[in-house]
Amino acid sequence: MNLTDIGMGRPSRRRLLGIGGSALSLLLAACGGEAAPAAAPAKADPTKAPAAAAATTAPAPTAAAAAAAPTKAPAPAAAAAPVTIEILTRDGVEAPTGHSQFFNNQAKKNFTPDSKITVQFVDAKPNVGEKLFVLAAANTLPDGSWFGVVADGENGREQAQKGIFKPLDDLIKQDSRFEKGIYFKSFMDVLAVAGKQYAVPIHTHYGTNVLYYNKNLTDAAGVKIPDDGSWTIDEFIEIAKKLTKKEADQWGYWPVTAGMFSEFGAFNVRQFGGEYFDEEGKKLLIDTPESRAGLEWIHSSIYKHLLIDDPNRKIEGAPLGLTGQRGLFAMGKLAMHNTTPGLVAEYKKPGTTEVNFPVGIALFPKGKDGKRGTQASGSGMGLTKVDKQAAVWEWLKFVSNK
Repeated sequence: MNLTDIGMGRPSRRRLLGIGGSALSLLLAACGGEAAPAAAPAKADPTKAPAAAAATTAPAPTAAAAAAAPTKAPAPAAAAAPVTIEILTRDGVEAPTGHSQFFNNQAKKNFTPDSKITVQFVDAKPNVGEKLFVLAAANTLPDGSWFGVVADGENGREQAQKGIFKPLDDLIKQDSRFEKGIYFKSFMDVLAVAGKQYAVPIHTHYGTNVLYYNKNLTDAAGVKIPDDGSWTIDEFIEIAKKLTKKEADQWGYWPVTAGMFSEFGAFNVRQFGGEYFDEEGKKLLIDTPESRAGLEWIHSSIYKHLLIDDPNRKIEGAPLGLTGQRGLFAMGKLAMHNTTPGLVAEYKKPGTTEVNFPVGIALFPKGKDGKRGTQASGSGMGLTKVDKQAAVWEWLKFVSNK
């Protein structure tokens, strides 16, 4: 079943459980081994050539000895001459608020001046996953690329299996300056396939348990949302009901049931003490009472409590062309939605054009067992061509460091 099948009709309890299992296979298929590219000499530390031995009065060397003597110092692995590499990344390279603006700015200010390596970004539209497949088919791959796990095309692992990404293991082993151990092992595992490392971490999504709410709507309804998350899931439902006004096309809460359900679904089942798999990733736990309770809560919020009119609602006319929960929220018609902490900066930045009302930020309420569901995921960057792999490796180290 495709992850987006839930968007093609009423998601019954059975469908939610099926979708949850399908989504899990996508999210936790990611928990594989580690991976590696064609071996390439790591960039050598440009030290001085070995000093020549001091002259002595010893007899002149024989012809054989002269032939054995080194004539020059070994050349460094990475060429000192300026080089340009192409990196496929998320869209918005030039846009002031685009996803890739950070990479673009950092490359120009802090990477190129020191490395003499110019990074030319390739803007990915419609998303990285689709564009990389097209470039591979046309034999026009960039030198490196975003490795999609959840955001912008969930195809990184598949593309590694197809040989589009090259393993990095030899580069990692040969470079004493790269400390693989500083990253969470689980995150590195997500960027690996069949025991080989195909990408290094560049960003992560921490939790979908941050709640954003429209303060104008909560004030009008006379409800108070505790900013510290000291409330329960039952209290959340009651507040969402008060914020739902069907006749005004105003809705209390819209749970995620498609697209990134693999990420949000993990959050929902953990709200009720459930899990997708056991700790070893070998036993499926989606049908346990706890996991079922989390998925059934999503179903009830839509069809029992009627907090949203249509889980497949199409959004048109939202600011910046936004869709889904974020689009309806920006239009002032959705009182609350939850996602990662990533929107804090967007909603709170001066001059934001996404919302024209004050946004409150709180922790999602605790579940039945007093715990709060959470999860983490992320994406990386990897090598897709070996022609300039020494230069690409320098970029990968730069973009994944502190």
